Amino acid sequence: MSIPEAAEVLGITGTASLNGIHARFRELVKEWHPDVSQHDPDLSHVTFIRIKEAYDILVEYGINYELSFRAEDIRKGTSYDSREFWMDRFGDDPIWG
Repeated sequence: MSIPEAAEVLGITGTASLNGIHARFRELVKEWHPDVSQHDPDLSHVTFIRIKEAYDILVEYGINYELSFRAEDIRKGTSYDSREFWMDRFGDDPIWG
């Protein structure tokens, strides 16, 4: 199963954090786990295995995804600049400014 297929199985579109992937997995497990599912037992079993496989693929991808901590990459990847935030929030404050 490919990463996009795994995301589709879990119903994840766009972006998701590892916490988001885990939360979505837990929701699906509550519905499809063969011990508690209201669906057909054979369908529950097959679907649960597919959900677990997709979850494992996405978690492995997320854990092994290389992150850059170089300042220029961080600035490119996010519009958040802590210095700008600090000056916008506290720049004119006599205590912090």
